[in-house]
Order: sequence, then structure tokens, then C-alpha cells
Amino acid sequence: MTTLPKLVVAVLMCLFSVVASAHKMAPSLLVLDEILPGEFSVHWKTPLVQSSPVRIDMTLPAHCQPSSDRMPKPDPVGAVFEWTVNCGSQGMVGYDISMTGLRENQSAAVLKLNLQDGRQYQHVINASNPSYTVPERVKRSDVFWEYLTLGVEHILAGVDHLFFVWALILLLARRKLLIAITAFTLGHSITLALAALDVITVPQTLTELFIAFSIFVLAVEIAADKGDQSLVRRHAFWVCVAFGLLHGLGFAGALKEIGLPQEEVVVALLTFNIGVEVGQILFVLVVLAIAWVLRRVASSTLPASLQPQRLQWIPVYIIGSGAAFWCVERSLGLLI
Repeated sequence: MTTLPKLVVAVLMCLFSVVASAHKMAPSLLVLDEILPGEFSVHWKTPLVQSSPVRIDMTLPAHCQPSSDRMPKPDPVGAVFEWTVNCGSQGMVGYDISMTGLRENQSAAVLKLNLQDGRQYQHVINASNPSYTVPERVKRSDVFWEYLTLGVEHILAGVDHLFFVWALILLLARRKLLIAITAFTLGHSITLALAALDVITVPQTLTELFIAFSIFVLAVEIAADKGDQSLVRRHAFWVCVAFGLLHGLGFAGALKEIGLPQEEVVVALLTFNIGVEVGQILFVLVVLAIAWVLRRVASSTLPASLQPQRLQWIPVYIIGSGAAFWCVERSLGLLI
């Protein structure tokens, strides 16, 4: 790749970093389990630190009255409370469960509702749709669009995953880039499915460390500038399959936090994975399109001090520094 696209991608990634950091706060979690007909145990968790004075809170249907006091539970990163409510013969189906404070905190909330008859609901409540009407049955079309959107949002908000894709763009020519992205997709699709279904289990902290290390490896490859002797260039397919397996474990961690609707597990899993791919492809296409446009006008618009050949080291240092920081931060996290 020429040096101008490298500069363009560097600027884009800085912008993506700012956007992603604004949405770093973990989602709140509301779990409702029907323990007796009409009676529910409530588990409510919100982040200890919120980005707005407006607190995130939840509202159950008006006929659901507390039957026990809210009891705080110890948690290192969240404010957690548990209690029970009685909704009588009306239950939860057909009624609204809503959240406040999501827009002010740029956050979301995961709702998990389990009924005694086996029906299970998982839904992400966000600022644009702050309430959820519990349906009689989960609709397949709703699951499709919700988990597709979640997949897109997850990849575009994941700075580390985007750093990895960014490094591939910088390192590989167009044909090999297509091969690498295909291999990366194959790898993370396998582990995403296996980990989300609990076939394999890997500690999330360890997974995040390995993801950071994979980005650092690519940064070293770019900086070494070995040409066709580069390990990634010579074995792009298999290297990206291996790294894809690691990143798939990271995607699965996010999906497990949300949960899978038991009536539509396959649909949810498939569409989340498709959403990840859609977001990834959008990122690649936007970067390449902007790079192509700017490459055509750069020579006549950029001053000599900002010519790409003088700034080609910037993206490599951004990737390498970011990856090194994550490696150190996540290694310390394993020790705490």
C-alpha cells in the first residue's frame, strides 16, 4: 500500500478511537427469573462509575410490586441489587420494561427474562428504544435484526479488532488482503460459535491479552518491512485463521454477556456473526474508498511538510503503541 493510504487510515483510526472510547462503559444488566407463577426474582446491575449525573435505572410494569427489600450484593465493578417482585396473574407478557438514563450515559442495558413455562427472552435496550414490550413469543425477524445490529455495533466499537483489520490493510496487497479477511472470518466464526454455545471456555482476560498480542505481532511485521519475506505475507491465510480463532473468543465474550434466545439460538448466533462481518467490510471499504479519493488529490493539495512519505511511520507507531499498551494493561489484569 502506498504511504498516503497509511496516513489516511491513521487519521481514521484516531477518530474511531475517540468514538469507541465514548462508548466504553459496560452495559447494565437486568435479569428477571419467574420463581413462582407471577413472582420474579430481580437482579439489577449498573456500572459503579457513570458518565452523567443522571443515573441509569429500570422500571417494571406498574402492577409488579416489590415483595422483598432491595439487597445490595458485593461486586468489584458494578452496583448490584437483588429483590423479588409480585406481578400477580398479569405476569410480564404484554407489558413494558423500560430504562432511564441510557442516553445521558451513552450506554445500553441487557434484559434477560426467564418464565416458568420455559420461554426465555434476551433483549438490548438502548437510548433510541428505551423500553421493551414482552411479546407472547420471540419473533424470528426481531431476533434477526437485533443480533445483526449488535454484531455491527460490536465490531465498530471494538478498537482492538479494528486495529487488527487496519494492520492487515497496511501490510497486505489487495488480493492477499481479501484472502486474509476471508481467513480471519473463517477463524473467528468457528470460535465464536463454539464459545457462545459453551463448547469451549477460555478466560476472557486471557483472550483479550492474546488479541492485543496478535495486533502487536502485525505491527512488528509492518515495522520490520521484510517485503515478501514477511511471515504474514508468505502465510497470510493460516496466520489470519489462527488470529481469527483468538478474536472469535473475544466476540463470543460480548455475545455471552447479552445471551442467546433459546428459541432462536441458531438465528441469533448466525446473524451476530454476519453483523460482525458487515461492520468489518464496511470499515475496510470506507478506508479504501477515502484513501483512493485522497490519493488522487494529495499531490496538489498537501504542503511539502505534510507529504505522505514524511509521515509514513505514524500509523505503525499508533498500532504498535496501542497494542503494547493493551498487552501491559491486560497482563496486569491477570495478576489482579
